[in-house]
Amino acid sequence: MAGPTSTWQGGRLEITARRSGLRTAVTLLRDGTPVGAASGLGRVRLPLPAGEEPGPTVLVLAPVPGVVARAVLLVPRPTPEAGGDDVPAGVTTALELATAERHPFDPAPGTLAARLRALEDRHPRLWASRHVVLAVGRVLGALLGLAVLLQALVRPLLQWLAGLVPSVDLPAIPWPDVDLPSIPWPDVDWPDLPDVSLPGWLLAVLATAEYWGPVLVAVVLAVREVRRKRRGPAAREGREAPVGEDGVDAHR
Repeated sequence: MAGPTSTWQGGRLEITARRSGLRTAVTLLRDGTPVGAASGLGRVRLPLPAGEEPGPTVLVLAPVPGVVARAVLLVPRPTPEAGGDDVPAGVTTALELATAERHPFDPAPGTLAARLRALEDRHPRLWASRHVVLAVGRVLGALLGLAVLLQALVRPLLQWLAGLVPSVDLPAIPWPDVDLPSIPWPDVDWPDLPDVSLPGWLLAVLATAEYWGPVLVAVVLAVREVRRKRRGPAAREGREAPVGEDGVDAHR
């Protein structure tokens, strides 16, 4: 069965995965030729062979051994030289991957991921609204579910546990009376600060921030995702660098 595929610099990338115990063994093919293999638990990283460093890296997420849930091509952005030789290589690699451009692989046809991708392409706003729906659900769950749980389970349980604990009269401990010396602190005449009070509506808004805050963040994420989807065709066209007549990347 074909795996997730992508296109990079005129070549076709494909990922095949199999289960190896609790780990996922992944093979990366370019135009049908294996160019890398690795295994991991939950996530696998395969550097793509390139003529210059740092090169692109394929990140594969497999929460179930042998099943690829998502594959992304990470392309490091050009950054100026900084830090010198005293910066550990691991820190540099982590920063490059964190700031890299992300190009998701196309899921294999017929899979659940492919159907979700089709829904995402046909209805980008509906797909992006999942952030808002999940945020509202979490807030409602916190408001309703927690209150019901406290009233139905926690309160009777605490009352039952309190009845099991015997009442014990602890003896009074004769603490020693220590006469501490008084410190002559300087008497500073501080200026009177203006009495600033926030309006009532602002206090009410701030008091309920834990409820509307997650929803507001979800709305921002949804808007950014829709905008990114609108720029998707132009970004996908830019993923393939022009190739010269001698087969060398023209951008190099």
